[in-house]
Amino acid sequence: MSTKEVDVVIVGAGIAGLSCARYLLKKDETLNIVILEGKVGGRTLSVPLKTDDGTNTWDLGAHWVGRLVGELGLKTHEQCIQGRKFLQIGKDNSVRSYASDIPTLPLLDLLDLDRTMKKLDSLAREVDQNDPYSHKRGPEFDQMTLQTYLNNTCWRAESKELMCIAVRSTLGVEAHDISMLYFLTYVSSAGGLKQLTEATPYTAQEYTIQGGTQQISLKMAGALGNSVRLGEPVTSISQAVDTVTVETGHGNVYICKKVVLAVPPNQIGKLTLEPPLPTIKRELYKRMPMANYAFWREEGYSGESVTSGGPWTAGAGCICGPLCFTFDDTSANGDPALVTFVTGAQAVEWRQQTAEVRHKAILETLSQFFGSRVNEYVDCREKDWDEEPFCEGGPVCTAAPGAMKYYADCLRKPMGNIHLAGTETATVWAGYMSGAVQSGYRAAIEILANIRPGTVSQEDIDENDKPFKRSNSKLCKKPLTLMPIKPISPECRDTIYSVRCLVISHVTEIDHVIVGAN
Repeated sequence: MSTKEVDVVIVGAGIAGLSCARYLLKKDETLNIVILEGKVGGRTLSVPLKTDDGTNTWDLGAHWVGRLVGELGLKTHEQCIQGRKFLQIGKDNSVRSYASDIPTLPLLDLLDLDRTMKKLDSLAREVDQNDPYSHKRGPEFDQMTLQTYLNNTCWRAESKELMCIAVRSTLGVEAHDISMLYFLTYVSSAGGLKQLTEATPYTAQEYTIQGGTQQISLKMAGALGNSVRLGEPVTSISQAVDTVTVETGHGNVYICKKVVLAVPPNQIGKLTLEPPLPTIKRELYKRMPMANYAFWREEGYSGESVTSGGPWTAGAGCICGPLCFTFDDTSANGDPALVTFVTGAQAVEWRQQTAEVRHKAILETLSQFFGSRVNEYVDCREKDWDEEPFCEGGPVCTAAPGAMKYYADCLRKPMGNIHLAGTETATVWAGYMSGAVQSGYRAAIEILANIRPGTVSQEDIDENDKPFKRSNSKLCKKPLTLMPIKPISPECRDTIYSVRCLVISHVTEIDHVIVGAN
């Protein structure tokens, strides 16, 4: 037990918290900063898995990248999208394949899907990230679920089903769980629906990091040295007029000028705060729960599949199969893997089963797309993000109907000397790692403006608010080599993420990675 005086305490050693610390020290290296957390990485986790000739690293958390990659000297790997893709939806749950970016749907369904996406994009462009509720239909859309909007807008069953899968795979929840206005705000922060759902240039799934995304946090934490205190979960925060007192589970006390809470919104209410959380913030946080997410190349497949689960008659008491979608997750040096996602209601249902039952079901579903060779895997890993004590799910906290009227005044607004960061608070790429960086920088700018006036400019603020796009000129343009490989099978269960050729799967966040043989 000890007492220490510092300038800033940051709660959370994920990308948002570490980005905040990095920005603060970049502007004023004399600041005394402490980062308190149980582990480094937040909602990223990179793990070693066996391959045919050794081991390699795959992600069991956040996968696709954006800001900071170049600054930290990390190398990217282009997401494989070459080859045919699979789609399993409709009344008959038949498996179809297609080679373009456009899924195989009847013409009327394609037209309906295009019309719906354009209407959503148009509405999203009207959303003010700093005050979504001010939208001309803000109160109406906040009381409406996204499912209600889709029921009223889509006039073809398969186009509506595909939209629901897109929501499930992106946010890890069902369309009936979230506010229509929240969804528009989320789409707006990314620049459109296509940016959220595709792996083409300038979209969310365009690149992964060689060696895993947890390196982003590990490299920043390494540079910060002894400022990062692991194994010190914060239990209480008390504010006086000019100071804040932070206590940890080990009884250590930190007295500081400013605090940054770089944790998911659903975790803030679990802290003992004095004064207590303002009522308006409590109301918001109550309404923002965490979501509950190669041989195939040789055969001309991309490793990508989209499904509503398909029929399930093999027992386990589940009404449909576990999968939502899959991606090729072959490493930069050619170790094949698949990453699968088990999300939304499917994740809730399948996480009641044992890991063995889930694994068997995932392989059985994958075999419908890629054949029996998926069973010839080398290694497999599952991660249940719902069991992580400092996030309890993934990939992001979503807003239920009625939450958005509190959003503008609560989500980012400081509570005295306590500032808020985390990807949910971003105005650009909310829910993604790039959004975590932006939120950390924003919290740092707020603090610097108060305790180090003159160190930040309006240009700094404007630069941080710009939409982030990686320049293709800075990326490796070497095409992926299509190598003959044996099936990789995933064992994934994802309530929000994916499984790869090494299979990585998240269920409401249970992640599986399955590595295939060459």
